[in-house]
Amino acid sequence: MLLTDIAVEHTLAPPKGGLRVTLVVHPFTNTQRDSLGKFEIVRSVREPNGKDVRRSTFVSFQQLAELYAKGVLEESGFGVRMCPADGKHPNVTPVKKLLPACIKPGSPFDLAVQGVDVSIPATRELRTALLRTSVKV
Repeated sequence: MLLTDIAVEHTLAPPKGGLRVTLVVHPFTNTQRDSLGKFEIVRSVREPNGKDVRRSTFVSFQQLAELYAKGVLEESGFGVRMCPADGKHPNVTPVKKLLPACIKPGSPFDLAVQGVDVSIPATRELRTALLRTSVKV
C-alpha cells in the first residue's frame, strides 16, 4: 500500500550522464511477514568502532504519525523508505526525510498527526521498535 498523503520528489541521475528523471515517491508498506503493512524508517548510526551504519525498523501508520507529531523523525534524523506510484524503481528504493510541506493538508495522515496527544508517552511496542535504531522516546 502506498501512502499517497505524502509525496516527495526524487531525481534519478544516470551514472554515465544522460537525462535526469524526476519521480514523485511515496512511503509504502512492506509485504514481508513480520513487517506486513508497516512503513520502514531508516537512520544512520555511528557505531563504537567509528563506522557509520544504517539501521531501520518498521512502524504502523499510527506510529509513523506519532513519531512525526512528536518530532522524533526530524530530531533523530530518520528518513522513510519511498517508492514511485507505479511501483517501479530502477535502484534500491530511496529513503527521504518527511517534511511538513510533503504532507497533503486535510489528508488522513495529516489528521492522524493532528490527533496525536504529544503529552502521552510512546507505547511499549513503539519504544521497542525504536531501540533497534538506538533511539529512546
